[in-house]
Amino acid sequence: MALSAPSALYHPKRIATWDRFLPLLLIALPIVLVGWAVLMYALNLPFWDDFQVQDHLLLLKNSPGSQKLIHLFDQHWEHRIVWMRLVFAFYALVNGTLNYYWLSVIGIIGLLVALGILFAIFRQLSLPLLYFVPVPFLLFTLQSYESMIWAMASVQNFWFLAFALLVFYWLAQNTTRTRMLALGMGALVTFSGGNGPIVMVAGLLVLAYQRQWRFVGYWTLAAAVCVTGYFYSYQRISFFPSPFKYPVTDWIKAFFVFLGSLANPWPNAGAGLLSYESTLWLTTAMGVLVTIVSGRFVFSLFRLFKKEQVDIPSSFFLGCILFIGATVAITVYSRVGFGGPGYLLHGRYKVYSALALCVVYLISVYTWQNRKSLPRYVVSIIILCISLSLLSDYLCLEGMINQRRRVVAEYVSYLANTPADRQQAAREVFVPTKPNFLSNQISQLTDKSWWTAPTTTSIDKIDDQPFMYTIVKSDAVNPTLQQPDDGSYIFFKSVTHSYLFAAQPLRPTSPILTGFSDYFMANGFQAQALKEKLEPGRYRIGILTHQNNRIDLAMTNRYVTFTSL
Repeated sequence: MALSAPSALYHPKRIATWDRFLPLLLIALPIVLVGWAVLMYALNLPFWDDFQVQDHLLLLKNSPGSQKLIHLFDQHWEHRIVWMRLVFAFYALVNGTLNYYWLSVIGIIGLLVALGILFAIFRQLSLPLLYFVPVPFLLFTLQSYESMIWAMASVQNFWFLAFALLVFYWLAQNTTRTRMLALGMGALVTFSGGNGPIVMVAGLLVLAYQRQWRFVGYWTLAAAVCVTGYFYSYQRISFFPSPFKYPVTDWIKAFFVFLGSLANPWPNAGAGLLSYESTLWLTTAMGVLVTIVSGRFVFSLFRLFKKEQVDIPSSFFLGCILFIGATVAITVYSRVGFGGPGYLLHGRYKVYSALALCVVYLISVYTWQNRKSLPRYVVSIIILCISLSLLSDYLCLEGMINQRRRVVAEYVSYLANTPADRQQAAREVFVPTKPNFLSNQISQLTDKSWWTAPTTTSIDKIDDQPFMYTIVKSDAVNPTLQQPDDGSYIFFKSVTHSYLFAAQPLRPTSPILTGFSDYFMANGFQAQALKEKLEPGRYRIGILTHQNNRIDLAMTNRYVTFTSL
């Protein structure tokens, strides 16, 4: 019987090449999307705590040698931030000035390092590369938009996460050399974030699980020194709202909301097609699932404590679970007072939910790797993660643009209200490379005549909330994806002060996807003017509009009186 010639479409080498290329392409996709968004929307301008970091950098610069080291450990709010200060100081030393655009990019590299560590653990599982695809799609989403183009938060949060994972990775190797490396990194991490001491405590429990009793003693001594140093001369932040404003049941709910927050793809709680409560219950359910899987894994480890040989993945996963769980608990206690469980949906916290989901996924393929159903499970998770990640990226472009607009507005407020001598001093460490559209209009904005100017516009609603004023207007100019600085800004004017706040353009809620050309509604916004940015006084509210390189400022007949928080 004659055999037919093989089809020209079938070629084993081509198929093998595609099998290797497809996972790499999928792994790179979320990294490229996030990288593009950061490069597109980041600014070389300070924001929020960046101004305090600048002032502290001046202090470091002008202090004698011995004092420089001491000041590195100075308290920043409730944190120690040694690593972040070292990065800023080194960058300013090498470059001559801070550049917040590139510092944001440096921060994103920390997220890449974290991904690399997770991949190093994945390689220990001897599974196909395709099985790793969900991890970058979970870790690299624009849900973390707030940290991504806020230089201080980017360097602080993403590198801290990478260093914490590195501690657990080195401990998992279970050799004397890597334990010493982990100890050194653990000491640095302790003084590099509010949850830094947790890493040392979690590492201690990992060593106990590995039955490295001699090193447990060394680690305990080092941890005691580091934690004591962390809290030496520590000043408790007394003006943060008490968590006891909310019942313990809300604390528990907030714990699960924090863990599962990545399940909410919108940049704002209750946005899109879900109500506020539906959003919370969706993320709560995801948090409960993460807790159950993590709890079962930890229980299985200690149930077989003396019967099973310790392996690298188990030690690493144990450290991650302990670290994430304690971080969530501390964050809930310190932040739930600001707004209940919904406050934990902030973009700055979502990277921990992403990490928790990555760890839970890797645990699942690790424990189920001999099941015949594993390929079907992985394919389902890949489809789910890609869908969630791409939807999040589309929806959270809104958050990325709003964050950029907040940076612009806050820098204008800084220029309008900071004494000239302080601004001149700050130029020793930061000089803007490109002025924003209002940099040359500061003298006009601060003119006292705006307090008595004629009323030429109106707002629909103003709501006086505990920490902010919420302002709504249905007829207003909005930005576009290509012109993010265009649109409307809220102007607060008193006799002595002038402040600018970015208005948040409204998004269509149905259908969810409206393309990119009609991403924002043609008009209408909701703005939040944070009270902590204001000096006490009586303020008149105005609307500043920027469109087609033209600036227009119109005053309303609405006033607010701010006394204190």
